[in-house]
Amino acid sequence: MTKPISNPTKRQEAPKFPATPRRKALLARVHALAKELGLEGDGYRLVLRALTGKPSCALMTEEELLEAARGLEALRREGEDNSAEALRREFGWM
Repeated sequence: MTKPISNPTKRQEAPKFPATPRRKALLARVHALAKELGLEGDGYRLVLRALTGKPSCALMTEEELLEAARGLEALRREGEDNSAEALRREFGWM
């Protein structure tokens, strides 16, 4: 009898972090900055992964959310240049 093949593309289940006021504020800040920068979908996940090593806020600790917010704020401050070129410079993707 053969063993069933597991689905290798199964999404990682998010850990259950407590919904503290600080966590809620950090989540709101990250999402607001991403919206302001026009980041969505795969681009948003790539930037989060570059900043924290994780593609989703649900997978991040409060410290990682703070790191993501600071990174997004740095992108915003970079002369309000939201182009792909600015992202390449910020993350060294030249």
